[in-house]
Order: sequence, then structure tokens, then C-alpha cells
Amino acid sequence: MKFFFKYLLICQITVLVFSCSVETETHTVKTPVLELKSTGPLFQGPNTATATWEYKVQDLFPELANGIRIENARVSTIKIIPKTGVDYPKLGKVVMEIKPKNNGMTRIGLLETNFDNSKANSLNVAQIQEDFKKAIKGEKLTFVADFDLLEEDYYDDLSFDLIVSFKIFTRK
Repeated sequence: MKFFFKYLLICQITVLVFSCSVETETHTVKTPVLELKSTGPLFQGPNTATATWEYKVQDLFPELANGIRIENARVSTIKIIPKTGVDYPKLGKVVMEIKPKNNGMTRIGLLETNFDNSKANSLNVAQIQEDFKKAIKGEKLTFVADFDLLEEDYYDDLSFDLIVSFKIFTRK
């Protein structure tokens, strides 16, 4: 009798595992070029810049006509690009966080070296990330960057271009 119950339990677990596994497709979704802006005056130490992206989920996946079922989402790349013709102050490290519409902030990236004012800066994406499935479904993301200002004071606004890529897994 014990054998029968063990066998029944194993069958139930097997059915549960196979019924919960879902076949997915991977999509790369990029934000448009966003303006990452910090309002002056800025002082030595950390200063915050923000950019907001609002979108419609359906517009991100025009090839999926039969409804979109997002199973998982992850940040894959983060680029902060200085605008041409701007005289930037000396900037150090950058910490990037994301604030979904109905959730708390989560750290998604870090630039461990000083910011290079002459080229695009790629941040190291966090290895451990939350599942951003809910965040993507919310259709509004705010990106928050903390720039380390290495000079004494800077009285103007600062703005950069920001492009963030996501790997989004949808149900087939």
C-alpha cells in the first residue's frame, strides 16, 4: 500500500511539473532614445538624473497577434551617451535603478569606472535581477541614475541620451 501512495505522489508531481513548464520565445526590446536629465545646481557627490519611458505592450510585440503572455523579462544592456557639443563636468561612477509604475526601485546597473564624457558608456548589468514581468506590463518605467560629480559645483542642467535593452520572454 505504501508503494502505491509513493507512486501516486510521484505521478502527481510529474504532472504538475510538466503542466507548469511553458515554452517561450525570446524578444529583444529597446527603449527609444530617452533623455536622462538632472536639474542643476549640482554639487560634489551623488546627483540624480531621471528618464521615463511610457509605451503600450502591444506596440512592443507587433508580430504577436494572438495576445501577449509575458513570462519573464530582464534588463540586458544599459547605455548612457553624452550629447555632442556639451561641456560636461567630471563625473565618476554611475548607479542605475529602475522604478516601475506600481513597484519599488531596483538596482539594474553600475558603471564602476569614471564616466567618459567623449563616448557612450555601457553599464554593467546586475547579474541578479527581479523578474520584471509585472514592470513591463505596467507600461511605464522610470530610470534613475545617480552620477558621482567629481568637481565642486555645477550650476547648469545635465542631460544625456539613454538606451536600455530588455530580453522579454513570451509564451508561444
